[in-house]
Amino acid sequence: MGISDVFTAFFGLMIVVPVLYLLFTKNIIRAAFAFVISLLGLAATYVLLHAELMAVVQIMIYAGGVIVLLIFGIMLTKRVSDEGVFTQHRSVVLGGTVCAVFFLLLTKWTLSSGLTWPNAEVSDMDQVRKIGVLFLTDHLIAFEVIAFLLLGALVGAAFLAKKSGNA
Repeated sequence: MGISDVFTAFFGLMIVVPVLYLLFTKNIIRAAFAFVISLLGLAATYVLLHAELMAVVQIMIYAGGVIVLLIFGIMLTKRVSDEGVFTQHRSVVLGGTVCAVFFLLLTKWTLSSGLTWPNAEVSDMDQVRKIGVLFLTDHLIAFEVIAFLLLGALVGAAFLAKKSGNA
């Protein structure tokens, strides 16, 4: 068992254990922080797979932006009482069964796909530079369409927020 196997096991536990805590806790704030730890473990796994760009995207967008929005959404929601923000568990058996089935299917598909760990060699051209060059040359139209869709989503969210503020 090499050092990469130890890191893989550690970061795998860093992904799975907080998700299990997230499933069984009733405190939404603690669940959000458990989700952050799981996302950071996933980013570390991307680093082990030599996908540094995906690790940075994982940290910046998911572990940073999405969690901040989630926490602000929880904090700004009107509370019925002055108690903490808690949730109730419904259909735990059904949810656990569906999750177990999906886990078994994903495990089966992953093992039968023939995926292997990449070699330690990294290509001469940096991943980020290569992706940037591809975005601005071969995939420029797709890049512009995505930017336009994100702008439309931002304008729509601002419009809905303004409309609900006047009501």
